[in-house]
Amino acid sequence: MRHLSKAALVIATTAMIVSGCGGKDQNGAPAAGSSTPEAGKKQKLSIWTLQQADVNIQEAQKKAAKSFEEKFNAEVEITTFPYLQLKDRMLAAVAGGEGPDILLLDQIWVAQYAAANYVISIDDYLQKSDIKADDYFKGAWEAGSFKNKMYAVPFDVGVWGVLYYNKDMFKAAGLDPEKPPVTWEEFLTYGKKLTRDGKYGTSNWAGSSESVQCMVDGFTVAAGGKLLDETGKSILINSDAGVKALEFWANMNAISPPGSVGKNEEDAMTLFTSGQTAMAMYGEWGQDTIATRAPKMNYGVANLPKPDGGQSVGTFGGFNLAINAKSKSKELAWEFIKYSTNVENQKQITMLTPANKQAAKAYLDQKRKYPDVIFNQLTTATYRPNVANYPEIADVQLQATQKVMSGKMTAKDALDEAATKINKLLNK
Repeated sequence: MRHLSKAALVIATTAMIVSGCGGKDQNGAPAAGSSTPEAGKKQKLSIWTLQQADVNIQEAQKKAAKSFEEKFNAEVEITTFPYLQLKDRMLAAVAGGEGPDILLLDQIWVAQYAAANYVISIDDYLQKSDIKADDYFKGAWEAGSFKNKMYAVPFDVGVWGVLYYNKDMFKAAGLDPEKPPVTWEEFLTYGKKLTRDGKYGTSNWAGSSESVQCMVDGFTVAAGGKLLDETGKSILINSDAGVKALEFWANMNAISPPGSVGKNEEDAMTLFTSGQTAMAMYGEWGQDTIATRAPKMNYGVANLPKPDGGQSVGTFGGFNLAINAKSKSKELAWEFIKYSTNVENQKQITMLTPANKQAAKAYLDQKRKYPDVIFNQLTTATYRPNVANYPEIADVQLQATQKVMSGKMTAKDALDEAATKINKLLNK
């Protein structure tokens, strides 16, 4: 994703392996796979992935890597990068016909790589394997597709977002701490009661962060709308559902601190963990943030509020595994993808929530409070438009949100203007 959040990227896990297992963790850039080896020689496989530091995950990855190498007589070479370096260096490498055999792709990169033929369709592999779409969260699976073909298998996921709320602040405002708001209307009503004594009900935001579009996109789908038409050539954010979604987000101004239009999701979470706001919409990994910043906070977690007659919908982020079109070890690369996404390995080697539903259930039960809330949010989550120039589109959406939050335009006018600009981008 363009960012789960800065905090999430610090902990975002990666494919399977760290240095010391079948290859060195390098800062270099090995070329795409090797040719099929002679009998008895080890096959080589290269992967580029994200840096991560959790010792327990590292050990689990080492064990999984060793098992894979022994089973397939392989030598796996991993190169790790920080997020932005991975984004820039991998794109440059594959554009030059090089890069690793296996690519760890942010969900919003999949369409870009598929459109440029940098990765292969995996439809034929899927037909012959026991990997099934139903085993994964629906939105995460569909995020790996482009123009009705699958290009990448979901590895791990996060969702924007869930609702965090301060139970003590609820009590002080005369609200039942075990009954968080369910609907948009209830959320705004609760927020007004919680905006008191220099504190606020929540904090929205529209700073230079794509996370706000993840929230508004989710609300749009929750209200019965779609983000993109079937052809992928027309954006639908200016529908009635899209207008209502953006109006809901902007209406939070009344229960948010002044100047929230210039803030981002991390600012909003800081306000929540410092006790300045009573509710926060944030990614499901926010429990880690609370544990670090406010370990004594008495808080609850609920699904995102929904419109009357709608459902609670967030928006997926996460990473998928794809095969370099220039790889000479495509069969082995596919075996590695199958191996790294099976249920047992998913339970052990991801730090974000596993994309496999069975593994995710076990992970959440072990790692999170309110696991059922998070699982439900993942089950209904949508995904961002699968278009090659998504970053440009997200920027236009962000500008529209800023105009509405700052009172410069109505939601309808801003989204109509944005849709016109985006449709030109989609058809250029």
